[in-house]
Amino acid sequence: MKIIVTGGAGFIGSNFVFHMLNKHPDYDIICLDKLTYAGNLSTLASVMDNPHFKFVKIDICDREGVYKLFEEEHPDIVVNFAAESHVDRSIENPEIFLQTNIIGTATLMDACRKYGIKRYHQVSTDEVYGDLPLD
Repeated sequence: MKIIVTGGAGFIGSNFVFHMLNKHPDYDIICLDKLTYAGNLSTLASVMDNPHFKFVKIDICDREGVYKLFEEEHPDIVVNFAAESHVDRSIENPEIFLQTNIIGTATLMDACRKYGIKRYHQVSTDEVYGDLPLD
């Protein structure tokens, strides 16, 4: 099984990478991250030498780069953690939110369609999906 994890150098994405490599040590995990304010490559230091892990610095909005990666890697699954978040930041610079969260997501979904990827998971926060009741 080969999984592309976008936003994998962020808090939630990196924990997903660690979980998958621990739970499924035979899976290949390709971490795609732009390394913005939310991504930190040092977070992944403990898995960088794992032969089933690969890091690629790409912006999910880079259609040519994303398509090239899909063509080279032939993933089975894509899990998208890459996103702009925090409401205050969206007020200061809404364009970057539109670019990453809409255009970037569309680029990934187009790549999945083009390369026959049957499973795509969109991961987000309560800012997108809403709060969960805690009762």
